[in-house]
Amino acid sequence: MRWKRELENKILKRLSNDLIDILSSTSVKPIHLTITSLLLALTSSFIYYFSRDSIYLYFVAGALFLLSGFLDALDGALARKKNMESKSGAFLDSTLDKIGESAIFIGIIASGAVTALWGSLALSSSILVSYTRSRAESLGVDLKGVGLMERAERMILISIASFLEPFFKGVINLAMILLTILSLSTLIHRILYVNGILSHKLS
Repeated sequence: MRWKRELENKILKRLSNDLIDILSSTSVKPIHLTITSLLLALTSSFIYYFSRDSIYLYFVAGALFLLSGFLDALDGALARKKNMESKSGAFLDSTLDKIGESAIFIGIIASGAVTALWGSLALSSSILVSYTRSRAESLGVDLKGVGLMERAERMILISIASFLEPFFKGVINLAMILLTILSLSTLIHRILYVNGILSHKLS
Protein backbone atom coordinates (compact mmCIF):
# COMPACT_ATOMS: atom_id res chain seq x y z
CA MET A 1 0.00 0.00 0.00
CA ARG A 2 2.96 2.33 -0.41
CA TRP A 3 1.27 3.79 -3.48
CA LYS A 4 -1.61 4.89 -1.23
CA ARG A 5 0.75 6.76 1.08
CA GLU A 6 2.46 8.46 -1.88
CA LEU A 7 -0.91 9.47 -3.39
CA GLU A 8 -2.14 10.89 -0.08
CA ASN A 9 1.10 12.85 0.36
CA LYS A 10 0.83 14.30 -3.16
CA ILE A 11 -2.80 15.36 -2.65
CA LEU A 12 -2.06 16.91 0.74
CA LYS A 13 1.00 18.69 -0.61
CA ARG A 14 -0.98 20.13 -3.51
CA LEU A 15 -3.77 21.32 -1.21
CA SER A 16 -1.61 22.74 1.55
CA ASN A 17 1.62 24.08 0.03
CA ASP A 18 0.47 27.67 -0.29
CA LEU A 19 -1.22 27.61 3.10
CA ILE A 20 1.90 26.23 4.80
CA ASP A 21 3.99 28.97 3.19
CA ILE A 22 1.60 31.59 4.54
CA LEU A 23 1.46 30.07 8.03
CA SER A 24 5.24 29.70 8.20
CA SER A 25 5.60 33.46 7.84
CA THR A 26 3.30 34.10 10.81
CA SER A 27 3.52 33.46 14.54
CA VAL A 28 1.26 30.41 14.22
CA LYS A 29 2.90 27.32 15.71
CA PRO A 30 2.18 23.63 15.00
CA ILE A 31 0.68 23.23 18.48
CA HIS A 32 -1.89 25.90 17.61
CA LEU A 33 -3.08 23.78 14.69
CA THR A 34 -3.06 20.63 16.83
CA ILE A 35 -5.24 22.18 19.53
CA THR A 36 -7.56 23.80 16.98
CA SER A 37 -7.96 20.42 15.30
CA LEU A 38 -8.95 18.86 18.63
CA LEU A 39 -11.42 21.65 19.41
CA LEU A 40 -13.04 21.22 16.00
CA ALA A 41 -13.32 17.46 16.54
CA LEU A 42 -14.91 17.97 19.96
CA THR A 43 -17.33 20.55 18.51
CA SER A 44 -18.17 18.11 15.73
CA SER A 45 -18.85 15.43 18.34
CA PHE A 46 -21.35 17.67 20.16
CA ILE A 47 -23.05 18.56 16.89
CA TYR A 48 -23.32 14.86 16.01
CA TYR A 49 -25.09 14.33 19.35
CA PHE A 50 -27.59 17.12 18.69
CA SER A 51 -28.16 15.88 15.14
CA ARG A 52 -30.71 13.49 16.63
CA ASP A 53 -33.00 16.53 16.85
CA SER A 54 -32.07 18.10 13.50
CA ILE A 55 -30.82 15.66 10.88
CA TYR A 56 -29.22 18.39 8.75
CA LEU A 57 -26.69 18.99 11.51
CA TYR A 58 -24.98 15.79 10.36
CA PHE A 59 -23.75 17.78 7.37
CA VAL A 60 -22.26 20.46 9.65
CA ALA A 61 -20.68 17.84 11.93
CA GLY A 62 -19.11 16.06 8.97
CA ALA A 63 -17.68 19.30 7.57
CA LEU A 64 -16.12 20.21 10.93
CA PHE A 65 -14.65 16.72 11.26
CA LEU A 66 -13.15 17.00 7.78
CA LEU A 67 -11.67 20.40 8.61
CA SER A 68 -10.29 18.99 11.86
CA GLY A 69 -8.51 16.25 9.93
CA PHE A 70 -7.10 18.73 7.43
CA LEU A 71 -5.61 20.90 10.19
CA ASP A 72 -4.22 17.80 11.84
CA ALA A 73 -2.40 16.97 8.63
CA LEU A 74 -1.05 20.52 8.41
CA ASP A 75 0.56 20.66 11.86
CA GLY A 76 3.26 18.15 10.95
CA ALA A 77 4.02 19.93 7.67
CA LEU A 78 4.22 23.27 9.47
CA ALA A 79 6.54 21.77 12.10
CA ARG A 80 8.89 20.58 9.36
CA LYS A 81 8.72 23.93 7.57
CA LYS A 82 9.59 25.85 10.75
CA ASN A 83 12.10 23.25 11.97
CA MET A 84 9.99 22.73 15.09
CA GLU A 85 9.66 18.95 15.00
CA SER A 86 9.97 17.27 18.37
CA LYS A 87 9.14 13.96 20.03
CA SER A 88 6.92 15.70 22.56
CA GLY A 89 5.00 17.40 19.76
CA ALA A 90 4.55 14.11 17.91
CA PHE A 91 3.34 12.41 21.10
CA LEU A 92 0.87 15.19 21.88
CA ASP A 93 -0.40 15.26 18.30
CA SER A 94 -1.02 11.50 18.25
CA THR A 95 -2.69 11.50 21.67
CA LEU A 96 -5.02 14.41 20.89
CA ASP A 97 -5.90 12.75 17.57
CA LYS A 98 -7.20 9.70 19.42
CA ILE A 99 -9.15 11.84 21.89
CA GLY A 100 -10.83 13.72 19.03
CA GLU A 101 -11.55 10.59 17.00
CA SER A 102 -13.00 8.76 20.02
CA ALA A 103 -15.22 11.76 20.74
CA ILE A 104 -16.53 11.67 17.16
CA PHE A 105 -17.54 8.02 17.45
CA ILE A 106 -19.18 8.63 20.83
CA GLY A 107 -21.14 11.58 19.41
CA ILE A 108 -22.35 9.51 16.45
CA ILE A 109 -23.35 6.59 18.67
CA ALA A 110 -25.19 8.92 21.07
CA SER A 111 -27.04 10.53 18.16
CA GLY A 112 -28.67 7.22 17.31
CA ALA A 113 -27.44 7.25 13.71
CA VAL A 114 -25.66 3.94 14.29
CA THR A 115 -26.54 0.94 16.43
CA ALA A 116 -24.59 0.60 19.68
CA LEU A 117 -23.08 -2.67 18.44
CA TRP A 118 -21.69 -1.37 15.15
CA GLY A 119 -20.69 1.94 16.67
CA SER A 120 -18.73 0.17 19.40
CA LEU A 121 -17.11 -2.21 16.91
CA ALA A 122 -16.15 0.71 14.66
CA LEU A 123 -14.62 2.62 17.57
CA SER A 124 -12.68 -0.31 18.99
CA SER A 125 -11.40 -1.53 15.61
CA SER A 126 -10.26 1.99 14.70
CA ILE A 127 -8.35 2.35 17.98
CA LEU A 128 -6.75 -1.06 17.45
CA VAL A 129 -5.58 -0.08 13.96
CA SER A 130 -3.91 3.00 15.44
CA TYR A 131 -2.46 0.97 18.31
CA THR A 132 -0.78 -1.54 15.98
CA ARG A 133 1.01 1.30 14.22
CA SER A 134 2.15 2.85 17.49
CA ARG A 135 3.34 -0.48 18.89
CA ALA A 136 5.04 -1.49 15.64
CA GLU A 137 6.90 1.81 15.42
CA SER A 138 8.20 1.28 18.96
CA LEU A 139 9.70 -1.96 17.61
CA GLY A 140 11.22 -0.26 14.58
CA VAL A 141 8.57 -1.21 12.00
CA ASP A 142 6.95 1.56 9.93
CA LEU A 143 3.26 0.90 9.29
CA LYS A 144 2.31 4.17 7.63
CA GLY A 145 0.46 3.32 4.43
CA VAL A 146 -0.01 -0.34 5.40
CA GLY A 147 -3.68 -1.35 5.23
CA LEU A 148 -6.79 0.13 3.65
CA MET A 149 -8.37 1.90 6.61
CA GLU A 150 -5.98 4.39 8.21
CA ARG A 151 -7.15 7.52 10.02
CA ALA A 152 -7.46 9.60 6.84
CA GLU A 153 -9.67 6.98 5.19
CA ARG A 154 -11.84 6.64 8.30
CA MET A 155 -12.25 10.40 8.46
CA ILE A 156 -13.21 10.68 4.79
CA LEU A 157 -15.67 7.77 4.99
CA ILE A 158 -17.43 9.17 8.07
CA SER A 159 -17.56 12.69 6.61
CA ILE A 160 -19.02 11.55 3.28
CA ALA A 161 -21.62 9.44 5.10
CA SER A 162 -22.49 12.47 7.25
CA PHE A 163 -23.04 14.60 4.14
CA LEU A 164 -25.41 11.95 2.74
CA GLU A 165 -27.28 11.08 5.96
CA PRO A 166 -29.78 13.99 5.75
CA PHE A 167 -30.87 12.74 2.32
CA PHE A 168 -30.46 8.97 2.74
CA LYS A 169 -31.24 7.93 6.30
CA GLY A 170 -29.10 5.01 7.46
CA VAL A 171 -25.98 5.84 5.43
CA ILE A 172 -23.91 6.48 8.56
CA ASN A 173 -24.86 3.08 9.98
CA LEU A 174 -23.84 1.41 6.72
CA ALA A 175 -20.59 3.40 6.74
CA MET A 176 -19.83 2.19 10.27
CA ILE A 177 -20.38 -1.41 9.22
CA LEU A 178 -18.04 -0.93 6.25
CA LEU A 179 -15.52 0.91 8.43
CA THR A 180 -15.53 -1.95 10.95
CA ILE A 181 -14.98 -4.60 8.29
CA LEU A 182 -12.16 -2.68 6.59
CA SER A 183 -10.55 -1.72 9.92
CA LEU A 184 -10.52 -5.35 11.05
CA SER A 185 -9.00 -6.41 7.72
CA THR A 186 -6.38 -3.67 8.16
CA LEU A 187 -5.70 -4.91 11.69
CA ILE A 188 -5.15 -8.48 10.49
CA HIS A 189 -3.00 -7.22 7.60
CA ARG A 190 -0.82 -5.24 9.98
CA ILE A 191 -0.45 -8.09 12.45
CA LEU A 192 0.72 -10.42 9.68
CA TYR A 193 2.96 -7.72 8.17
CA VAL A 194 4.71 -6.87 11.45
CA ASN A 195 5.03 -10.50 12.47
CA GLY A 196 6.61 -11.30 9.11
CA ILE A 197 9.17 -8.49 9.39
CA LEU A 198 10.08 -9.22 13.00
CA SER A 199 10.33 -12.96 12.32
CA HIS A 200 12.63 -12.26 9.38
CA LYS A 201 14.87 -10.09 11.56
CA LEU A 202 15.21 -12.88 14.10
CA SER A 203 16.03 -15.52 11.50
